[in-house]
Amino acid sequence: MRFRFVDDVDRDLDAAGNMRADVALLNQTVAGAKPVLRVYTWRRSALSLGRFQPLDDVDRAACDRYAVEVVRRPTGGRALLHGGDLTYAVAMRRPAGRAGRVDALYRWIATGLVAGLTRLGVDAAVAHQDGDPGAVCFAGQQGSDLRVGARKVCGSAQVHRDGAVLQHGSVLCTRLPFDETQLLRFRDPADRARALDRLATGTVTLSELGAPSDARAVADAIRSGLADAHGVVFEAAAAAFR
Repeated sequence: MRFRFVDDVDRDLDAAGNMRADVALLNQTVAGAKPVLRVYTWRRSALSLGRFQPLDDVDRAACDRYAVEVVRRPTGGRALLHGGDLTYAVAMRRPAGRAGRVDALYRWIATGLVAGLTRLGVDAAVAHQDGDPGAVCFAGQQGSDLRVGARKVCGSAQVHRDGAVLQHGSVLCTRLPFDETQLLRFRDPADRARALDRLATGTVTLSELGAPSDARAVADAIRSGLADAHGVVFEAAAAAFR
């Protein structure tokens, strides 16, 4: 299986530019382009909202104080703080039959991510379903996520259109000095406290695991993991847009 590979780890894009790049890859795939893996980082800290998440969840004043950009993702899920993560995007045609189901595609990509994390000395597995995460993506685990032990290390989400799928997700590399609970509005203080506790006890970063956490090392591991798990052959490709 041949994939294009877009290396945007060192590219200077703002949050909106990163989302435009992912959508451009999906559009190319719908038009018949080869599957693609894109890896990237964030020029500055950003809070991305799931496709259907209310904007009212965001505390704009807090985001301004912390100099955090706000952007909406084309995929689902809940709010996710970027800046200490390595983000990946995979766009591909949906296979026919059961292999093209949402859960099957999550498993296919997860197998490659797990193989990549193994290269970093991290023993990851598909996460358990543990209920509604509320407004914060990493405050809960879904079957599309990855865990180390009981703690979430990678969150992912999909969007499907015209026979193609875009999945992107974030691998936690290091922690920022603030988190989503300081950037979102919570109608009930108990919800904020619960989210904060889940982030503290239910997530783990590569750095905390003693694994390589440099974005370049993680990006190389993810590419190699897909090659190891599925025999993917990568060819360098130009950025989705200039």
